[in-house]
Amino acid sequence: MNERVMNDEAISIQRRANALGVSIASICRYAGVSRTWFENFKERTPKAVVTLNKVEQVLGRLELERKKPS
Repeated sequence: MNERVMNDEAISIQRRANALGVSIASICRYAGVSRTWFENFKERTPKAVVTLNKVEQVLGRLELERKKPS
């Protein structure tokens, strides 16, 4: 993953979490990754794509739950 894509992904994760009113720390906890991982990812420190996928899955589930009618 090139640096620009990683930065765009970090921005996207932050925006999606903000839209849900959920902290990055919570998203990371639900995904089973450390909060430090996100900071490293934001700083463009290479990390496994598997970890990014865990975070994306958690965000996707939370977004779907919020869209469900009550």
